[in-house]
Parts: sequence; structure tokens; C-alpha cells
Amino acid sequence: MVSERLINMSFNDELNEILDGFGSDSTSDDKPKYSNNLYKKWFRSKTQSGFLSIRPWFQGMKFNIDIGKTSADGKLESSTNCFVDAVDFAAYTKAIVHNVAIHNFPANERLGLATPESFVSYGGGNINGQPVSRIFKVQYWQSGDNVDSSAFIWKCGHFKARKSDTGAFIPDMKSPISVDSIKVTRQDIVTISYLLDLSLTSHVANNVDWYEI
Repeated sequence: MVSERLINMSFNDELNEILDGFGSDSTSDDKPKYSNNLYKKWFRSKTQSGFLSIRPWFQGMKFNIDIGKTSADGKLESSTNCFVDAVDFAAYTKAIVHNVAIHNFPANERLGLATPESFVSYGGGNINGQPVSRIFKVQYWQSGDNVDSSAFIWKCGHFKARKSDTGAFIPDMKSPISVDSIKVTRQDIVTISYLLDLSLTSHVANNVDWYEI
């Protein structure tokens, strides 16, 4: 499943878009609050390339995390996005930065978190009349049987689901619709955490009743 903003551009096109934005006099008042990227990073390896973007959606006090894969010529191949609670996710990234996540976020087999310093967020919605579960998960990076605690895998997944009597979306893990992942280093998380803090502080400072959503 492709995110709401389908991109079909090369890395040079993305740079030109950014540079054009610096010279623009237009305001963002007429755009959804999550339309602009708070953080965006492209990655390219010998075997694949893609991107990670994070956008605030403060109407619901959430961050939208979008992970995508591009072809060798820069065209979008796939993209999967999830929404995470803004406060929970900011607290998690700050715990990573301050080296306390290993205690505050231990491994939890019941939640499917095999390593410490992990994070998971469950959500869902009705798409084309069908219930879809959205799962965002962070764990240590793993290559084969080797676990590398110096980096993390961030994964967004959409799965077919059923809706419970309480309104929860129960995923069928055997029926994935779209799954995308990216390697994120601890150094990346330092930058991400700082940006999350700045955006939340700005939002709260300008919205006295920010918690009444």
C-alpha cells in the first residue's frame, strides 16, 4: 500500500524540491499539519534504496512514520506508513539517547519484542471498507543470526484484520498487505529525538489546550 503522497522522483529531484522550498513565500496554513516532513532521510545500499520520513499529525497527537523503497532509477516501488502516539514515541527515542531504554523498554515476548530497547505501536483503520491493522515496530538490527545493538530496524506493516467488539484491529500476521523497513543507527535517533522534542515543545507552547484532543 502506497502512502498518500506518491513520489516518483530521483534523488536530485528531491534536492531541487527542498531548495525550491527555501525560496517560497507561501505559508503552510492551507495544508494538513502532517503534510511537511519533520525528518526525512534517503538511504542507498548495494542492493536497495529508499527513505524514512516522519511527519507530525498534532490533531491526533501522533507522528506519521513512512518507510519506502525506491528502484535504481529513483522511482517509488513501495511505501508503508503508520501512526504512533507522539508522547510515547518521543519518550522512547529520548530513552535511547540517554541510554536508559534498556531498562525502561525491556524485551517483551508477549508483544513480539525479542530484544531490549524495542518499541511497538498498534493501530488500524478501514480502507476501502475493509479493516486493516497497522503495526510499527523497532528492534535491534539483525543480519542472519547476528544481532547488532548499535543499530535498529524500523518496520511499518499493514495486515488484514478483524475488528473486535471493543473496536480494536486484530491483525492476521499471515496476511500482510504491505511491509517496509529501514536500518536506523543510534546517531540517526539522536537527530530524530531532538526534532521530535522541538516540534512537541513548539506545538504545546502555541496550544494551551494541547492535551484536549
